[in-house]
Amino acid sequence: MRGVGSRWRSVEYTLVSAGPCAVAVDLSTVGVAQMFFDCLVVRVDVEPGDCPLTAEAVRAIRYLCLVSEAAHIVIAGAPHCATAGGRSTPAADPLDVLTQVADTLDVLSDLAERLGRYGERVHLLPFGWNIAWRAEQSKRQWDLPSITVSASGDVDVVPDFIRRSSCSSVSYSSTARVSGPARSVCQLGQW
Repeated sequence: MRGVGSRWRSVEYTLVSAGPCAVAVDLSTVGVAQMFFDCLVVRVDVEPGDCPLTAEAVRAIRYLCLVSEAAHIVIAGAPHCATAGGRSTPAADPLDVLTQVADTLDVLSDLAERLGRYGERVHLLPFGWNIAWRAEQSKRQWDLPSITVSASGDVDVVPDFIRRSSCSSVSYSSTARVSGPARSVCQLGQW
């Protein structure tokens, strides 16, 4: 599992339309803005072998929340899509996309449930939905590390200043501008 967090003064998103493999939602929530203040938005990439979730992964997300002093945790998750024959997928082990999506949904659900047991206020962005979102940066800047938790439970924390200066960073895309709110449309599970 790989994760990177960003601290925001406010985040607002609206479900626009369901994409492939979108989770079921109450249709009354489509088109209605959801808003969170003083929140940590965590992008979680679930890799093969991450299911079941380890306690170390939960501790790593709680660490990001502690460092950022966030009131809410908003989690956006996606399967780590590797190509057959790539570094993380041997040629003899073809990809099973539906299994990856199912494992991702299990890991995200388990992560939210476990964080909730610790009293964290957690919101999972609905997987597979096209959303419109807007975010306003906090006046204070947090240099949040990226985290990688292996299937065996080993945790690697990369400080933000190293992540920004190296080519091997965990990708997180945002259209945020320092002077104002960010606006983007994306499909969760594919950004």
